[in-house]
Parts: sequence; structure tokens; C-alpha cells
Amino acid sequence: MRTKRGLGLVAVLVALAYPFASTAQEAGSTRTRNLIVGTKVVKPFAFKDAEGRWTGISIDLWEEIARRQGYEYELREARNTNELVDLVAAGELDVGIAAITMKPSRARRVDFSNSMYKSGLGIAVRAQAPSALSMLLVLFTGDFLKAIAGLAMVLFLVGLVMWGLERRANSEEFEEDPRRGLWSGFWWSAVTMTTVGYGDKAPRSVGGRLVGLVWMYTSIILISSFTAVIASSLTTRQLSSRISGEEDLYDARVGAKAGESPMEILGNRGVRAIAFDSIPEGLEALAAGDIDAFVHDQPVLRYEILGNRDWGTALQVLVKPIREEEYGIAVRPTAESVRNVLREEINATLLEIKIAGRLSEIESNYIGN
Repeated sequence: MRTKRGLGLVAVLVALAYPFASTAQEAGSTRTRNLIVGTKVVKPFAFKDAEGRWTGISIDLWEEIARRQGYEYELREARNTNELVDLVAAGELDVGIAAITMKPSRARRVDFSNSMYKSGLGIAVRAQAPSALSMLLVLFTGDFLKAIAGLAMVLFLVGLVMWGLERRANSEEFEEDPRRGLWSGFWWSAVTMTTVGYGDKAPRSVGGRLVGLVWMYTSIILISSFTAVIASSLTTRQLSSRISGEEDLYDARVGAKAGESPMEILGNRGVRAIAFDSIPEGLEALAAGDIDAFVHDQPVLRYEILGNRDWGTALQVLVKPIREEEYGIAVRPTAESVRNVLREEINATLLEIKIAGRLSEIESNYIGN
């Protein structure tokens, strides 16, 4: 009888301890087995070098996390981001890391780490070649006209001061008649600023020469600022495209990579996009004029364009993104009653790497500071 009661007590204790044992086993599982880590080719975050080894921002970051946590892992390649998320959600992968945009539909299926990279959905367009007409149109831009008006006002004020100082001491060159004298002062300030200096007007009084000396050095700064305004206006005209933002995509031929979130986002916004198998293929079509814009993550587009000698001058990425995004590390989900220890370990290590500045170092190796 006592034996049966003893066995029953043991059974009850085992049953009560089982949830805690399973939780402890889950907590320690990340260190006692190899992790299966999925990735996909997306430069500069994950790609293979000439020797076939994986490299990139995301790969280097994961290697740092694995080294600090003591993980053993095996890398497996997925075809695209959606497949990568599907494999993590199904439990076939423990971790997915590349350039995975965190969004609600994915967060319901997998557990995401904290943000590893802030990005944005960019628009690549063709850079328009400069033309005589586009350069002429610069003369009618608001910035240019404001610069001209401001410069004319400064020239007039300097000429007024010079005329006031010279009209009696040097009435031959700065006439006492206000209309002619003010014009002479304006003329002198203009030719002095442009360093032309015809010599037909020159101050003779001490005050006039001091003003002239100050004006000569001040003119250097003014000319530089004026030149910068013109150059900025010309650059804007030369690089402008008929597509300047998201609102211009609805009536344009737009491309995006098949199986990626940009394709889905464009579709949700009513933009019909042509699917391409790869980003270089889409950018090649853009450079050839087959499409008007190609949409993908900004850092990826910039990396691809800067790395191609022909595209570097023919294509550009618009500054304003369609929307801001954040990349995260996808982690295999656990039951609701069980802590996802793997995600917690990744988050803690990711924070350490950020604070130490190691993540910035990794990024600078591929896309500069």
C-alpha cells in the first residue's frame, strides 16, 4: 500500500515539474544544437564572393552574434524573402537573416528581433541628360530669381555708400547728380565684385578705399554663394526625371523584383508593376528605357547603381522614399506559453553590438559611412 502511494506521489511530482522542465529544455536548446540559418542573395546584405563564401552586412552581423553566443549554425539559401519567411514560420529554419522588412503580416507568422537596419523603399529612375532648354529654364526658377534680386540689392547698397563717399572728392567718376552718380556706384560695385575691374571708376577718398577693400573680400564669398545656387539649380534640372515621387508611378512603367515586398506594396497602392527575376535585370531594363522606374529598398538600389560603371551616371535613386522600413532577423516562433529564448538572446547580443559600434563598422565595410 505504501509502495503504491509512493509511486502515485512521484507521478504527481513529475507531472507538476514537466512544464518547467520543458521550458528549461527550450531555454537551453539554442546552445545544445546546431541552428539552421536561412538567407537569400540581396546585395549588400547577403551575397557570395568569388570563392562562393557568403558575405555581406547581414552575414557579418550574424557571424558576430553567433560568435558571442557560441552558436553552431548551417547556412541555407532561399529563393526570395517570402520563401525565407515561410521556411522560418514552418520551423524548417531556426533563423532567417538578409534584408527582411518587418511588417504586420510577417510578424503574425514569425518572431522578429529588434530592428537591425533602418531602410526605405526607394525609386530608381533615369538621370536626364542636360539640354540647352533645361539650362535656359534655370533662369526662371524661384531660387535663381531670388538670388538675382538679392544680389542686385546688395550691389545697389554698396554703390550707394561709395557714391556718398566719393561724390565730392571724385565727382568726375561719381557724379553729384543722384541718377548718374548712383548708376556709377552700382557699376563700380558690380565690376569689382566680378573682379573685372575696368579701371574707369576708382575710389580716391580714404573712406572710399576702405569700403572698396572690404567689398573686394566680401565679393569672393558672395560670388561663391551665387555660383552654388546656379549649380544646384542646373543639377536639379539635369538630373530631373518625369518621375519625381510616388505620385508619378501610377501612369508610368514600373518594375520590381518578383516575390519581394515592393511588389506587394505597389500592388496594394494601385501601381501595376512588371516583375523581374533580379534587381540587376530590372535596372538594366530601366537604363535601356524599357521601364520608367524600378522600386526596391534604397540601400540595395544605391549599392547596385554605384557598383556599376554605366549605371552610376545613367541612373539615380530619388531622395524621398515611398515609405520607411526596418529590417529584422526572423526567428522560428514558439508556443504562446513558451518564451522564445533564441529571440531574447539575439536581441540582447544585437543591442551589445550596436552599443559597441560594431554594427556601424560592418555597414561601413560595404556601403561606406
